Amino acid sequence: MPQVEVIAFFAWLAATFALSLAATLVIVHRALALPPKGELSTHLLLRWGVISGGSLLLLAVLAGVLVFRPTTPWNVVLTWPWLIGLTVGAGYFFGLAGHMDGGSKLCDAPQNGSCDNAWGLGAVLLSFVAAVVLGGVFVSVVALRRLLPRRRRTREQHNGAPFAAG
Repeated sequence: MPQVEVIAFFAWLAATFALSLAATLVIVHRALALPPKGELSTHLLLRWGVISGGSLLLLAVLAGVLVFRPTTPWNVVLTWPWLIGLTVGAGYFFGLAGHMDGGSKLCDAPQNGSCDNAWGLGAVLLSFVAAVVLGGVFVSVVALRRLLPRRRRTREQHNGAPFAAG
């Protein structure tokens, strides 16, 4: 496999990590800025989810178009993209780092306790969902990209070839 494809793939992973980290930091800082008994509004959470999730989906679509060439082996196309879940989970986890200790504004545990298990489980679940959704979108776009030129060529061969030879 060409080195350009490997670099492009890891650039997609890095960009997804950066987007996940930035999205997590935005919502963490919003939550930390609230008064003691304040809650994040549903409108804010919905807008944040649409913007961050939409950005990650758009990035997966662009990566599906740009990362792999049509000649990339199917075993690579069908296995590598599932790693994307790890980058999303890692961005989420690092975005919450330092806010998982008991007594912090984002953790209801006692002063010497920790919310590591809850936030860690959230990172694992988020990684799984992101792998399925973003990896699935990526693979679907790559597959569509490979199938569409074939359909176009087949149509051209059926429509133009018998008359062009004439």
